[in-house]
Amino acid sequence: MEAIFGEWVTPDNGLVRIGPCGEAPCGLLVDFPPPPGFTRETTRDANNRDRKKRDRKLLGIPVLWNLSSDGENGWRGRAYDPRRGLSASVSATLDPPGRLRLRGCVRVVVDMCRTEVWRRAK
Repeated sequence: MEAIFGEWVTPDNGLVRIGPCGEAPCGLLVDFPPPPGFTRETTRDANNRDRKKRDRKLLGIPVLWNLSSDGENGWRGRAYDPRRGLSASVSATLDPPGRLRLRGCVRVVVDMCRTEVWRRAK
């Protein structure tokens, strides 16, 4: 599991720190480019489908949780995309050198899936 521990840069230049979080590893959003008129500290989770969570700060929220090993270089868990306000089942695969391929799927009428590649921060 420790193979994916560390900091990862998302395609939108967010920074996610993956590490121990209680019983299962998680990934926390520790940096991101804020939208115009906001700072990292004032940006809220405005797109969350759960209205009760729309006032929470984005900085430090879990974007990956309940990660468990799914083989030598694979993991499964849950992911949250604050850009879309969606959470989904996710599979993650470590692709050397220093890439983490995440595939998340949400059930609408059919499974809608998206793949994103994160790179290890230096």
